[in-house]
Amino acid sequence: MPHLSQHSFSTTPQTVRAARDFAMEALDNWGGCRRSDDIRTCVSELAGNAVRHGSLHGHAYLVRLIRHPDCLHVEVHDSARHSRVRIPSASLSAEAGRGMRIVQELCDDWGVRVLTGEGKAVWTCFRRPEAHTSRCSCTP
Repeated sequence: MPHLSQHSFSTTPQTVRAARDFAMEALDNWGGCRRSDDIRTCVSELAGNAVRHGSLHGHAYLVRLIRHPDCLHVEVHDSARHSRVRIPSASLSAEAGRGMRIVQELCDDWGVRVLTGEGKAVWTCFRRPEAHTSRCSCTP
């Protein structure tokens, strides 16, 4: 049976840290995870993107963690009407544009799902190395 933990945050830059702390607390409550550093980085990037690009003014974003026996899904829901998330090619001198590339490298899979009504969910999947099976469905 999966475990679920979720929390809504306002769209101010200060909430990115709170989102990261929330995710780490959920993992701790579930007994920890060997990939917590990767998960922390991805939550930070996805929450930052929701604040900067994905949430309409006045709308909150949601961070959701779903722990299955063999994997952990992390989702960040925002209110953006567009469902496209790009990984731009960043030059060596660029000051931005590397976040989703880092997410892609740290997680086992990721994608975007259009939500019913308004918005999208950017999701990541982390296979749990402590799980007793190598099977994991990374599609939420």
